[in-house]
Amino acid sequence: MALDDEHYVPLTLLDPDGGWINSPVHVSQLHGRPVLLHFWSMDCESCVDQLDQVQGWIREYIPRGLVVIGVDVTHSESELRDTNAVEEFARRHGLHHPIAVDDGSMAQAYGVDSHPGYLVFDTQGILRMQATRLEQMQDVRRLLERLTGPEATTGAFAP
Repeated sequence: MALDDEHYVPLTLLDPDGGWINSPVHVSQLHGRPVLLHFWSMDCESCVDQLDQVQGWIREYIPRGLVVIGVDVTHSESELRDTNAVEEFARRHGLHHPIAVDDGSMAQAYGVDSHPGYLVFDTQGILRMQATRLEQMQDVRRLLERLTGPEATTGAFAP
């Protein structure tokens, strides 16, 4: 769904209980850059199926300023204590971007209740789209294009 200013959700919570895979991200690193939060789980078949799409967005939009952060929503206490399984999953699937290992609190804070889930934030850190259905992937792509295209160089977002 596309969101407007009445549904202001700032990009502020990036402190996962399970830590980080690949490299940690601090909110201050995101200033002035569009951000895609990609919520997924290792045991979610459609999450795995959509990794190629996410990898395509990474190749296309990271060079244009996008920050992609994966959020593995864990399902067990042992996974939170030992992130080796998440690290192995990331390595096996070629995921090199930062991945937060979440106990569910990040997903809850951002209102993500199904996986995979995608949140797209503009350069001001304001949530502009939440997508959870396969048929929304073209809408996500269009928004990423808009946020990283030539008209986005001012840092402003015109709804």
